[in-house]
Amino acid sequence: MATTVEIPVEPRPDDVAAAAQLEAIKAVSAAVAHGGALPETLDRIARVAAQLVRAQAAAIVLRERESQTGLAVAGSYGLGKKYSDHLNVTSPLEIGKGPSGLAAKHGKPVAIEDVMVDPLCAPWRGLAIRRHYRSLLSVPLRLGADRVIGVLNAYRGNPGPWASYEIDLLSLLADHAAIAIRTADLLDRARRQVDGLSLMVRSLRAQAHEHSNRLHAIYGLLALGEVDDARNLIAAVEEGYHSTYGSITRRIENATISGFLVAESAIARESGIELLLDRRSRLRELPAGLEDLDAVTVLGNLIHNAVDAVSAVPRSRRRVSVALLERPTGTTFRVRDWGPGVDDASLRRIFHRDYTTKPGHSGIGLALVQSVVHRAGGSISAERLRSDGLAVTVEFPR
Repeated sequence: MATTVEIPVEPRPDDVAAAAQLEAIKAVSAAVAHGGALPETLDRIARVAAQLVRAQAAAIVLRERESQTGLAVAGSYGLGKKYSDHLNVTSPLEIGKGPSGLAAKHGKPVAIEDVMVDPLCAPWRGLAIRRHYRSLLSVPLRLGADRVIGVLNAYRGNPGPWASYEIDLLSLLADHAAIAIRTADLLDRARRQVDGLSLMVRSLRAQAHEHSNRLHAIYGLLALGEVDDARNLIAAVEEGYHSTYGSITRRIENATISGFLVAESAIARESGIELLLDRRSRLRELPAGLEDLDAVTVLGNLIHNAVDAVSAVPRSRRRVSVALLERPTGTTFRVRDWGPGVDDASLRRIFHRDYTTKPGHSGIGLALVQSVVHRAGGSISAERLRSDGLAVTVEFPR
């Protein structure tokens, strides 16, 4: 009797590529569905891209909002901070120049076999070699037929050509990633707007509660026939409000921010905390790329953290200082408290998502602040002060 031997059938390259593409698309969709901050989502997508074409590193480079020709690294995997800073600051990418710029301008892939010899890579060659990047593939991130929002780059450590199926794979992933990035951007924007509006509503609600208490006190005095005491209370309330209102609105011309600071000052005062606007503060307009609600998100979270930090210290230290400074080099926000401060370990992790030193808190606030600041082209840092307390400084360069 004859024996039948089954010979395993190797999958065709096309089948393998299709399966890899499907898994990559699923991973990109999962990154968006994860619901993290936009930079985190972009890093996840870059990781998927690198794994898809077996690259050492990958980067998502997007058009800058405030520039017609600028490109900036918005997310990466394996790229390294030095290389990202080099591309964003030292030798900025521009549409129409270099591999990324040409891919963005023409909407077509640009493959570099060896950065050592290709003239397109001259401005970035030195650092690329130090990072052991020898070949590069840049494909456009397209929304529709004629809109390119940036490029997706893949880097390898060895020189050599990119196979046509690899170019097709990364191009197809880039088309899907562009839609995913647009979706993630809209979700991130909505999240930030909700956070800003929530902070505004909280301030308004607290102010309404404060005014209600004062009205009840005035009504009680009038009911008891204590007209002079009622009059004195009304005068004191009016004087306190106008003093705070005047000192803030003279220095802060943005109506949303000045109104928010007036409300936060009143809320802090009700808790026995002094919220002070630094006398050097001057703000005529917000930095480019920072909208009103984004600024409320940044200041609101920093102020709330500072107020929480001083709520349990002796009364003499229950104060928070806010400085909003316009300089020729840029705009600075600084919130400083006189609380107990944080230890070194907490200081290193203070902007990490889900990290908090306060029981019952999510740890999202400062991570969200950092995301908003970076999105607007700024930087954020925290400093533990010798005289106790913490200062958080946000810088927006011009």
